[in-house]
Amino acid sequence: MKNNSHGETKESRLKRFQDGQPYEVIATLLNSIANFFNNEIALTTQGNNYQTSLLFLGVHSVALTISEGLFNETGSDGYKLFLEKFVDGDTPDTKFSTIAKSIHDWRNVIAHQWIGSIGHVIGYDYKMKLGWEIRKETTFINPRIYLEQYLKAFGSGGKIWSWETLLTDIEQGEAKQRLIKKYLDN
Repeated sequence: MKNNSHGETKESRLKRFQDGQPYEVIATLLNSIANFFNNEIALTTQGNNYQTSLLFLGVHSVALTISEGLFNETGSDGYKLFLEKFVDGDTPDTKFSTIAKSIHDWRNVIAHQWIGSIGHVIGYDYKMKLGWEIRKETTFINPRIYLEQYLKAFGSGGKIWSWETLLTDIEQGEAKQRLIKKYLDN
């Protein structure tokens, strides 16, 4: 089955990206994530059939895509920056950037090795009222609240849509070039 989610040819999209302002490629990326990928991520906490590993893999892939594309930040630092700029809420338990390194390391285990010692100090609790808390030596995360904060960033009036205020004109141009290069490389 062919991936037709793009709605345009590679050549026409590339021309639009190259000829347009930085907004063109960045808005295309963000709108595509918001309208397609996030629909799948949103399903990971529906009902009682949780897909928690897929939730963390999906959110993390978006975070790193955006932090590298817009800010040229990768890895744990890029993930933390994404959380700070777009996901963190107003209360300490919804400031997921505080535990960004733990989540990043846990996602790396899920994605690249499956079994790792960090699994002994990360837990999920879908019923707790807080977004995250440390109990003894274990960081418990409520994946539902984590996902709500993430999706809120892409909602109407969400923080992700004010990305232009975070970058100078020069930085926007650099982001445009990074995103075009990534588009062509893959």
